[in-house]
Amino acid sequence: MLVVWAREIPALDPLTEGIVERLGILSHEFDASLDDTLSSFDLDRRSYHLLGQLRAVGAPYRRTPGQLARGLRLSSGAMTNRLDRMETAGLIRRLPDPNDRRGALVEPTEHGHAVWNRAVDVQAQREALFASVLDQDERAELHRLLRRLMRAFPKDRHAAKFAADDEGKAATAG
Repeated sequence: MLVVWAREIPALDPLTEGIVERLGILSHEFDASLDDTLSSFDLDRRSYHLLGQLRAVGAPYRRTPGQLARGLRLSSGAMTNRLDRMETAGLIRRLPDPNDRRGALVEPTEHGHAVWNRAVDVQAQREALFASVLDQDERAELHRLLRRLMRAFPKDRHAAKFAADDEGKAATAG
């Protein structure tokens, strides 16, 4: 397709367009890989991300529905529907909030923990296989270049991801 655009729109930089096209293709392939992994565990992305939010807070892996809704950018109604489906599937349970008589806490069940852990493990193995076409130095260089490219976009779109990555980097450097 790049050859067509180079012919039809000569002002386009084919190198830049090649980068963008390849990033788009890779994004699609990574998404498809994750979808394949999740389907093998009877998970969808919504459940996977909610279980991930609970895991990210650390033991005892509990959050209020409001905290989860904010973290996932959902309305309270959408969160209630998601929690209902996940509770029916045995992935999470609701508990009374000891700090708020009217509130609830959400936590993963043992099944929810186990399924999320297995899905993450399988997907990490898939991603490692994809990345194995590059040697260690090439992976480090690609990581550095992609972080630099991300900085060309408004920080509010990915500031939290940079902060988490920088914290991890500081922890491993010290």
